[in-house]
Amino acid sequence: MKFRELSPFLESEFDYPVTSDLVVEKAGDVPIEAPDDDNSETIETILSRLGPETYASPGELYTTIIGNVSDDYIGRKFYDDRGGDPAESWTLAPGRVRSF
Repeated sequence: MKFRELSPFLESEFDYPVTSDLVVEKAGDVPIEAPDDDNSETIETILSRLGPETYASPGELYTTIIGNVSDDYIGRKFYDDRGGDPAESWTLAPGRVRSF
């Protein structure tokens, strides 16, 4: 399942509040596609990293799932298209704080 399909799925599949145990029981084997399909994880794998929880809404469950996927879902780690570290620019011109 793609990320964009996950939110509507969670909304229609469960009555809220819902426990993580019930989510795993009913949908634990649903894979969440990683950019590299070889490293996709199931909902059970993602939620198993956390303790037992109760989710009050589909949005809370969705945020928990996407916030706890493995590093395989991240593009280029530590990539910054703005150049260097913004903090470095402050040390070069300490009198001029730049807003980003």
